[in-house]
Amino acid sequence: MTPLATTTDTDTYDVLVAGGGPAGVAAAVAAARSGARVALVERYGFLGGTMTAVTLGSLCGYYTVRDGAALPVVGSFATEVADRLRDCGGAPDKPVFWLRTASLPYDPFRLTLVLDELVGAAGVDVLLHSMVTGVLRDGDRVTGIEVHSKQGPRRLRAPVVVDCTGDADVVAQAGGEFLPVDGPPQFPSTMFRFGGVDTDRAATISRAELHAHLERAVAAGIDLPRTAGGMYSVHPGIMHLNITRVSDRGRPPDPARTEEFGAAEAEGRRQVLRYEQAFRGYVPGFEHAFVLDCGAQLGVRESRRVAGAYVLSSDDVTGAARFPDAIGCSAWPMERHGAGRGTQWGWLDPGAYYQIPLRVLVPRDLDGVLVAGRCASADLGAQASLRVTAQCMAMGEAAGVLAHLATEGAQRPRDVPAERVRRVLTDRGAFLGTTADQQIHAEQIHAEPTRAGEHRTGGNRTEERDDQDA
Repeated sequence: MTPLATTTDTDTYDVLVAGGGPAGVAAAVAAARSGARVALVERYGFLGGTMTAVTLGSLCGYYTVRDGAALPVVGSFATEVADRLRDCGGAPDKPVFWLRTASLPYDPFRLTLVLDELVGAAGVDVLLHSMVTGVLRDGDRVTGIEVHSKQGPRRLRAPVVVDCTGDADVVAQAGGEFLPVDGPPQFPSTMFRFGGVDTDRAATISRAELHAHLERAVAAGIDLPRTAGGMYSVHPGIMHLNITRVSDRGRPPDPARTEEFGAAEAEGRRQVLRYEQAFRGYVPGFEHAFVLDCGAQLGVRESRRVAGAYVLSSDDVTGAARFPDAIGCSAWPMERHGAGRGTQWGWLDPGAYYQIPLRVLVPRDLDGVLVAGRCASADLGAQASLRVTAQCMAMGEAAGVLAHLATEGAQRPRDVPAERVRRVLTDRGAFLGTTADQQIHAEQIHAEPTRAGEHRTGGNRTEERDDQDA
């Protein structure tokens, strides 16, 4: 019998990034472009995380909408990803308008290629098929991580680790503090794609009409947890759906409980089959639709939230808060997926956005580790806005810049002046909310009739909660 490989202590980097989703890739590329030696650890065989493993279908959080125009509220890395997607045929030229916002549909496969190119060009060491299994510590300071692959266990050391795992696995294994669950957590969704769709016909269906069609399916006995949701198309004949709602005995499944979450994965696939039946029988344009594929993982909206040096609040979001240490902006509503068929929306005023402070990326009780993505320090309402893709990229880029500056100056991340991080981000084209930056980035993209392959499920509903909003 061949013995398991021995854990080694030989791999040393300037910055380690755990999790290769939008936040993790942004963090790794940002640190590497600054000159750091970076390793990026990802459990799948491809990058993109929620965008590619779950397949969200559209890049959310990139725009605010005012006077019929979509205005970008992020820049730099997120803009580079969007531009590269458009260049390779992986996204339409213009965003899709729906409800009071807009987002950019994308092709998940082409996104994986774009991310491969970005990390490769930056010189990041990418460790695919690798799981974080432990944390190296010196008191309250994280000094590295343990990972496991088919080669066996391996230790990676670095002055700064950026936790972009979504579930804050590094912080959890380091014994870090989390914010209490002070309300019902959000339900996850299994994302899927239909082939065989008449996308020209489907593009004419409003959100209200979709709701009416699916309610007919429910009345006929098909058990659907939601009767409205996101539909996006990049290629003719193919439609991406974000419309399931997966529960475990009436409550959201816990991603940290293996058996429970595994059962939820299976339930999500069963729901997809029911939606195939409902769409084929009751929604025009889907008469010959079939399930082309579904995400490799259930789409989790909320799990652990790190207790950071600052906790972003719901009032910060709705009040379009400003911060001296702002490293990004967001105009996404507080979008909460609770029990029942409806979704709760907390909208900002048209054209408004709030700033994201650097402190939400810094755990209050640990050194040597930063967080970026949906596990950042925010209350339940604020997290429901902060968690989306473009903001994850903005947070990841800021964390990568901060990690490099801390390593370069032999400082704790919390001791690096925020203005140094902001200066680097501004030089790279990030939108931090200043007037000058807004003039640079506010290219107005006006609503136009959607072309084939640029599906829009319309609707202009303004209620805080509505069964047609999903």
